[in-house]
Amino acid sequence: MKKTIVLTALGCLLAAVWAVAPGAGALGAETFSKDIAPIFRARCEECHRAGGVAPMALSTYEQSRPWARSIREKVASREMPPFHAAGPLGRYRNDPRLTDAEIAAIVKWVDAGAPKGNAKDMPPPRSFDDRAWAKGEPDLVLKVKQPYTVRASERDQYSFFVFDYVFPEDVWIRSVDTRPGNLKVVHHANTHVVPPGFKVPEEGFIAGDFDPGARGTVMMAGWAPGVEAVFLPEAVGVRIPKGVRLGIQVHYAPTDTDAIDETRVGLYFADGTIRKNLRVLFGDRRDVEIPPGDPNYSLTAKKTFDADAIIHFYHVHMHLRGKSYVMKLTYPDGREEIGIDVPRYDFNWQRTYVLTSPLRVPKGTQVDFTGTYDNSAKNRFNPDPAAAVRWGEKTTDEMMQGRIFYEAVGEDLNLRVKKGRVVTAADSAISEERDER
Repeated sequence: MKKTIVLTALGCLLAAVWAVAPGAGALGAETFSKDIAPIFRARCEECHRAGGVAPMALSTYEQSRPWARSIREKVASREMPPFHAAGPLGRYRNDPRLTDAEIAAIVKWVDAGAPKGNAKDMPPPRSFDDRAWAKGEPDLVLKVKQPYTVRASERDQYSFFVFDYVFPEDVWIRSVDTRPGNLKVVHHANTHVVPPGFKVPEEGFIAGDFDPGARGTVMMAGWAPGVEAVFLPEAVGVRIPKGVRLGIQVHYAPTDTDAIDETRVGLYFADGTIRKNLRVLFGDRRDVEIPPGDPNYSLTAKKTFDADAIIHFYHVHMHLRGKSYVMKLTYPDGREEIGIDVPRYDFNWQRTYVLTSPLRVPKGTQVDFTGTYDNSAKNRFNPDPAAAVRWGEKTTDEMMQGRIFYEAVGEDLNLRVKKGRVVTAADSAISEERDER
């Protein structure tokens, strides 16, 4: 009788253990196949997949299960998926942040033992073609002079490549897209307009930490994992002047082995009528001087809109001590509004924040661009909390840059453009006649 009781108790214990064992889960609990995999497909696999930039894939249960506790921690703290602007979901395009319901589902799944569920409930796999262009073949594709070898290193690396193509005339474009050649090592990449006097080495690139803008370039587009190219609204364009070239600064992540990269940039030319040129309101301070150990150093730049404007997107740039960034709008009637708030700036994830609904602001609106820095030992990215930090080109220096991309409401350029080139009435008549033939 005693033996029977012992065996019965042991059986109950095993049943209890099995109920929370990996892959089991309580009756009615969230399962990977039915509840979690669809979230990972939509929000995570862009980076967390074979060949992606993330250190592990989350495409299958077997890949995801060992990371369950870590996943719970990262999503509950909203550290993942990485997106650093505050504001409600839906304010920005391509916002990967999870909803409260999605976070709750992941937490419940992990707390229930991370059950697998029925394989028949799995959503169809996503396919990725990292060489394909998101909006179809561009009108002009620029390539680096030769494939670039990223040497094995425990440190981040940077190279600024200048493309050979020189624009023979002014060209109006609607978008710039970037296709990294090797997602395992390309962390992010920024495209610049390079003036004619910029000196380029024979090999076509400059390696190391430096700011191309300090040598006269102007950044015009950026790419990071999960970021899609910005296509400007109809009748809005960007003019690339005759005689310039484009360059791209690529940030390479640490790698255990040598890797080959051949990143490409594609341009989409404007067609039809261009009425507005995309403008930039630029907030910048170069008198950066962060004291050693200071956890909360701030600088503010003030700029004013000289016309009624429609804001389309924002961009923020600081370096390793960057902590937060805010652009505050003060309207002529005294009202205040936050244009964008980046409360947890991260140098490793530099995004372009595109508004789902563009924001109209009146002429005379003042913008306070405020960057805040953490030069203390609590900043895990800080290479030297004992050092005073000033403005400079190196990643270990600092910058304070904010950009607001907008169109002027009253502007009407009324330019006829075909494949990026401004055409006259005579050109249009000849072109139409050829089309009819």
